[in-house]
Amino acid sequence: MRRRGAPDGAAFKIERLNIPTPLQSVKEIDPTMALHVIPFNMPEPMEIPAHIVEQLRQMPAGEALRKGMGLLMQIEAADIILYERIDEGGLLQLELVMGRDGAMAEMQDELASEAFYGQAPTAASGLAGQALEQEQSLLVMGQLEVAEDSAMPSRLATRLVGDGGGNVGFLYVLRLTDGDGKSKGVMTLIRGATEGPLNHEQPNITEGMRRLLSELL
Repeated sequence: MRRRGAPDGAAFKIERLNIPTPLQSVKEIDPTMALHVIPFNMPEPMEIPAHIVEQLRQMPAGEALRKGMGLLMQIEAADIILYERIDEGGLLQLELVMGRDGAMAEMQDELASEAFYGQAPTAASGLAGQALEQEQSLLVMGQLEVAEDSAMPSRLATRLVGDGGGNVGFLYVLRLTDGDGKSKGVMTLIRGATEGPLNHEQPNITEGMRRLLSELL
C-alpha cells in the first residue's frame, strides 16, 4: 500500500485486522437522495505502527492531534478535516480546520462565527452537536437544497455546495471519547462527492487513529 509523505521516510504500513460489516453500507445509499444524517459505526481499527504511536505520545495533545489529522490526509481519507472540542467549561469550540495543504485559517475563521460555538453543545450545534447529543458517530451524505432547514451549519453548507445547493459529498462525524465513553470532541472528515466514501483500508486506519487521538486528548 503506497502512502504519500509518510513521516520520517517510513512507510505508513498498517496490519490488517478482520473487518466487520458497518452499521449501514454506504454503497447501498443513493447519493442523489436528499440530505441524510445517519448513525454510523466505523469498522474495527487497523493497528497504528508503533513508531507513530510513540511519536504522538511524546507530543503535547494539540500537536499530536494536528499530526494525526495530517496522517489521515496522507492516506487521502479526507479533503478537509474539522476538529471541534469541548473545552474545560463544557463549551463547544472549533479548534482546527485542516486541508490537504495544512491549516485553513480563513475557513476556520468563517466557520467559527456560527452562533453555537462558545456555547454548551446541544442538538442544534451543527453536525457535531448532533453526534454529541446522540452519543453516536454520524455519516452525512446526499443533496442539500438552497435554504433547506437541516443539521448542516449554514456556513459549512455554503462552503460545500455554494448558494445553489448540490451534493455535500461524504462527511464522517466522529466522536472523540475518553475511556468511559464521555465525549471530548468531534473530528469530521469531509470528502467530495467525486471522491466517494472511505474505501479499502481508509475506514480502518481512520478508526485506529480516532481511538488513538481520543486516548491522547
